[in-house]
Amino acid sequence: MKRTIMTVWLCLVAVALWSATVRIGVLLPLKEQTERGETMVEFYRGLLMAVEQVKQEGTSVEVTAVDCGSSETALREALRNPALAQCQAIFGPVDAVQVTTLSEFCREHRIRMVLPFNTPCPQVYSNPWIYQVGVAQELLYPQITSLVTSTLKGANFVFFHSGERDERGKAFTTHLAQVLRLKNLSVKELNAGADEFACDMALNQYKQNVIIPDSRSQAAATKLLATMKGYAASHPQYRISLLGFPEWVSYTGTLLRDFYKMDTYVFATYYRNPLSGRVAKFEQQYKANFGRASQVSYPRAEMFGYDLGYYFLHGYALLGIDFDEAQSSLQLQPIQHSFRFHRVGDGGGFVNQHVQLVHYTPNRTIETIR
Repeated sequence: MKRTIMTVWLCLVAVALWSATVRIGVLLPLKEQTERGETMVEFYRGLLMAVEQVKQEGTSVEVTAVDCGSSETALREALRNPALAQCQAIFGPVDAVQVTTLSEFCREHRIRMVLPFNTPCPQVYSNPWIYQVGVAQELLYPQITSLVTSTLKGANFVFFHSGERDERGKAFTTHLAQVLRLKNLSVKELNAGADEFACDMALNQYKQNVIIPDSRSQAAATKLLATMKGYAASHPQYRISLLGFPEWVSYTGTLLRDFYKMDTYVFATYYRNPLSGRVAKFEQQYKANFGRASQVSYPRAEMFGYDLGYYFLHGYALLGIDFDEAQSSLQLQPIQHSFRFHRVGDGGGFVNQHVQLVHYTPNRTIETIR
């Protein structure tokens, strides 16, 4: 009898956690009449679509959205809204000058501060209530190199010098080359305009050859493709793949066929698969809800808003007060963005460390590798 009562009580607690109202705040420059302002609005619209989805799943949600401008004064004025102090999470801000003020507010009221964009936030190392979603690529180097080496085991890595000045591109390839050499993996170099003999010296007939440019530009990608397609055509016995930067995702409008042909991998923190039925359905629903398609951007702001909103809303509805410690167990199917939050520092918050490889295969399919 006691066991039955306990079981019923636990079930009631679970239902209460699921059906309890989840309150979120949004503090973004929603009224800003700029391209950035439009991006904020689209992000917010995607977040609202996540709210509707979670409501359909049986959870009550309350949203308090306030335009917070771009100054500290405007943010302090926005925080006078009493509903914000009752939230489980606040999405924002965008501007660095507002981070300290909102960080202190969220610490005081024990609210998760979700920083969606690449806003500098040193407070994440000392404030346990902060979730930093967008981080500089340099901070993800360990995750990227680990994924590359585990996926492309035993390959011959060839670094292609494009002749362009791209400091960020060169910083990554320099780091990757150092890691590969420390692992005693095969590392070679090849210059733009290299002749057949130079390619013979750099490539290995008995291994997969992974060619990596030192520039993120489309011009560099096109230059690399021209060199390697020509060599592959006259040397079909060689296995050749390319490894590109996140920017390559935006080049698929003109280079997709070549990406397929050259067995191309792209490392990225997000990916919108244009062949996905879920993506098409989401885009149709967005247009039906708001009377227009979203602007073309990389990433798509409305999909980002949806994925991030659903992660926190569904996660909190499911996990309740255990969200922080249990959120890594969430198994979700994103439209564009996945998340892998890890706590940083002693008493710090969480940083998103998710990276993936987008693989354009020779049989004209697209897969993601995590």
